[in-house]
Amino acid sequence: MKKILFTLLCLLTTGAVMSQKHSYNIVFIGNSITYGALHQQRELTAPPAQCARWLCQQEDIDTVYFRNCGRSGKTTYHFLPNKADVVPADDKSYFADVVASTRSLVREHPDMPLIFSIMLGTNDTVERPRNEHTTPDNYAANLCTIIDSLLALWPDAHVVLNKPIWYYPDYVTKGGSVASKKSLKLLDAYYDCFSQVVAQCKPGHVHIGDSEAYGYFRQHYKTDIFEEKDARGKSYWLHPNEQGAQVLASYWGKAILPVIKEMSAFDPLKGKKIGVIGDSYVRNHRDPIEYTWHYKFAKRHGMQYYNYGKNGNCIALDLQKWGNGMYKRYAYMNDSLDYVVVIAGHNDASQGRIDSIGIDTFKERLAILCQGLIEKYPHAQIFFFTPWACENFVGSPRQQVVDAMIEVCGSYGIPVFDAARRSNIYATSEKFRKIYFQGGKGTDTAHLNSKGHDRFLPVAEQFILQYVPR
Repeated sequence: MKKILFTLLCLLTTGAVMSQKHSYNIVFIGNSITYGALHQQRELTAPPAQCARWLCQQEDIDTVYFRNCGRSGKTTYHFLPNKADVVPADDKSYFADVVASTRSLVREHPDMPLIFSIMLGTNDTVERPRNEHTTPDNYAANLCTIIDSLLALWPDAHVVLNKPIWYYPDYVTKGGSVASKKSLKLLDAYYDCFSQVVAQCKPGHVHIGDSEAYGYFRQHYKTDIFEEKDARGKSYWLHPNEQGAQVLASYWGKAILPVIKEMSAFDPLKGKKIGVIGDSYVRNHRDPIEYTWHYKFAKRHGMQYYNYGKNGNCIALDLQKWGNGMYKRYAYMNDSLDYVVVIAGHNDASQGRIDSIGIDTFKERLAILCQGLIEKYPHAQIFFFTPWACENFVGSPRQQVVDAMIEVCGSYGIPVFDAARRSNIYATSEKFRKIYFQGGKGTDTAHLNSKGHDRFLPVAEQFILQYVPR
């Protein structure tokens, strides 16, 4: 109980320092090997699932969210974005499925870096009844088209290319596809194309991944690959079993890990301290602080996070129930912050409070806060965020507070985000509030739920990042 009370005290009064672990979104693209063919519980044992678990066991990694976009029997042609380019001509393109899965993943976890892990080529090597094997030049061209199309949609994403693993080079499928020693040799030729693909695609965003799993499975195929019977009744080995999938997952994870470290190394915010002071917008009312956009922003960028939110608190009024205003309370914040975010004004504009002290007094005390923050943090970047709009906003006390914040902060050179007029939060709509505000009844007009914070995060992040030195 004492430990719980201490944790709550840290959250509510002294600020919460979060760990610097990072979470990631990963989309795995491949064929039946990626899919987890023949696995009894492929959602748990397929290589993507086991790779995500392996990565979560590594230092500085919190959670890996993933999608398995493996499709049995498919070649690089089947993932081209233009259906007219698919070979054979009447086959389906699965690029749209990859896009849909990725959008779903990013929508659910919008504050996470995105990585595509690709292992394609096994089916490109075999001779099929309706098409010959894919030439190395066409294989490289197909990969470039797939990657360029993905990075056009997600410019900040990174791509890892893994060499397809060894398979038994003598089988005939029931559909008439033939794998031979000539087919197997193509995997080496495909791998030799990776440097060409990296050179032709977006610089710094495409990486050569694993090539060692190929040799492992050549030596351990009888223990780590399912034994199957081909159309002739002859044994062959192609799909890793659960044990083999675990090994393959570790190879993929080792290939992804340096990319993750590289992505984190380039973030100028990593390790910086950010303190957020405000009212229930910051404390997040009845929901956990971890749901807030500013917590997620800090977590995404590997920052140390301090929360100084206090329900009912004002900028310029001292209230018996809700404590001193922020124009005094800022003095108790951590003395060595790199970024300071003030999210406030809602309570100053409510219940006739501006009328009780007058807008001029509000401005005077807001100026005290601005000047105090500058003196306390001369090297820090300081930002203010206004409250949302309200019903009958024009001419209301809310508008007076918002305009006063823009005016006073502007006179000190402090950037202000006008959340009443420029955000994507439609606080005056009851239908909108039922989806994005706490409680789900549409009666809360101030406090976002987790989905609402996710919606506002990209807007707030874009505003802050324009002031971050690169």
